[in-house]
Amino acid sequence: MEQQQQQPEQRSGKFLSMSQDSSQVLDKSKLLYKRSKDEAEGKEVPPPVSHSAIGLDQISNPPTDEELCRLKPVKTSELPRKYKRENWARVFVNRSLRLDRIKWFGFDMDYTLAVYKAPVFESMCYDIAVKRLITMGYPETISQLKYDPEFPVRGLFLDNELGHLLKVDNFGNVLVCLHGRQKLKKSVIFELYPSGLAAKEVGKRFYLLSTLFALPEACLYADLVEHFKTNAERYKDKSLPQEIIHSYDMDVSFKNLFQDVREVMDYIHNFGEMKKRVLADISKYIQKDPRIAVLLDRLRKSGAKTFLLTNSQYHYTNSVMSYLLNDLNPTEYTDWKQYFNVIIVGAQKPSFFGSGNTLRKVDLDTGALKVSSITVDRFEPGQVYNGGSLSLFNKLVNTSPDQVLYLGDHIYADIIISKKTQGWRTLLVVRELEHELQATNSHAEKYHRLMTLEFIRAELFRDLDSKATELPDLSVLRKHMRNASNGLDAVYNKYFGPLFRSGSKQTYFSMQVQRYADLYSSDYLNLLHYPLFYTFIAAAPVMPHDYHDEIDTTTTNTTSTGVSSNSNSSTITHHDNIHH
Repeated sequence: MEQQQQQPEQRSGKFLSMSQDSSQVLDKSKLLYKRSKDEAEGKEVPPPVSHSAIGLDQISNPPTDEELCRLKPVKTSELPRKYKRENWARVFVNRSLRLDRIKWFGFDMDYTLAVYKAPVFESMCYDIAVKRLITMGYPETISQLKYDPEFPVRGLFLDNELGHLLKVDNFGNVLVCLHGRQKLKKSVIFELYPSGLAAKEVGKRFYLLSTLFALPEACLYADLVEHFKTNAERYKDKSLPQEIIHSYDMDVSFKNLFQDVREVMDYIHNFGEMKKRVLADISKYIQKDPRIAVLLDRLRKSGAKTFLLTNSQYHYTNSVMSYLLNDLNPTEYTDWKQYFNVIIVGAQKPSFFGSGNTLRKVDLDTGALKVSSITVDRFEPGQVYNGGSLSLFNKLVNTSPDQVLYLGDHIYADIIISKKTQGWRTLLVVRELEHELQATNSHAEKYHRLMTLEFIRAELFRDLDSKATELPDLSVLRKHMRNASNGLDAVYNKYFGPLFRSGSKQTYFSMQVQRYADLYSSDYLNLLHYPLFYTFIAAAPVMPHDYHDEIDTTTTNTTSTGVSSNSNSSTITHHDNIHH
């Protein structure tokens, strides 16, 4: 979605108060405190003179020493709303980061620099996979299957023993379970997964679908289960093993079905058919955004260095990057490779961040690889490399890990491994976030209703302690809360709900983002909305006992409704800590 770029605020030298009357500012010249001259001359400088306290609307931009000494603290519940960019333009912060300390900006290519158009790209991958399965012996009847862009989300687990797609919370508990397109009841889910997902089975029985490339795979697997289940003759025979689909035209276990789908998806990506189709009609499948060149140019002119680190091979990378960049700034950059100080293709992430592979030079004319000795202590300008490892990269660029910011879309291969092994700073691109933010803004009343019902539930237990013997009747309230939660989830995805939450619970994907991504955004180009010396500040972590707005020496007032006048502001403060 195209958005008009946000215009920077005009700086007048005054603090931009966020109170209702922001024009009430004190002239900076009247409050300058003459300490710097005495300090420069080595004179003893007395402490600031105590004057009457001043408010936010009397602070200069930037504030002076005297102003800050005289500033009257404001309760957090009474502070004006802190300035934030529009959600569509924001970079969200998990860990504070100073851009002026980043010396190297690294970029993944697929789904980061090169954004594939949905759903046309996923549909193409899906169709190729179906045809490949038919050549592997699957019945011709599956040729009728088509990709459904409204169905899959990333961050799901695939249970290859029972054939389920699972949405899981940050503790491993199953929140949503689909068998084919059938959503299982919570009682059935608890019976199948009483303790949630066993950690030792993740990566074995439970396969995480963590990338946008996995969307066609998730949809195809569920469609195959649904297809064979619908056409089964003996499927409901309880005497037969339930881990096997007994269809009229074939018998296949859920695990074998998973293995076949995995093999097909790897074939599509590794043996070129998908990439051949992309390059044959590149504008159909890849978005072109001139702002890519603007960001890369500004980064380089700021003194930072840039590198490209992609798993794609040189031929495909060269074609895609030429399409994205070659004609955008021809006076300064005659070739896309000039935008980067280092280019590494065929990186084979995540192994690149571990033992790695042999570093080879790429012949730019033929694409042939050549193993050669590294005779210098740096990468050669204009040269493209294949493979290598993170340890070798760090040695040749001679920088510390905390001076590298790597931008990618793959939560595991780009973010988790680079963070765990070397401590690179990371920015995760979550393309779905734009849709989720739009849905949140468009249906805020659904969220407010759910929070209101939750407030009512809490109020039912007001003044009850261990002497209470009668449980309040919650049946009607729970029904309305369940309907409100389901209605809110359906706004995002009618099968699985939002990517980051299910009701008030965080998803497994949300936990990974918070733990390993320093920054995240719907688009890395949102960096254009910040100065390159900007400091991203993470919100203070809030635990359940951290309700600072309730810290008051006076008695809390109670309204006629019996509701604490401070309780609502505390709740708002708590929820505002959810960054997006």
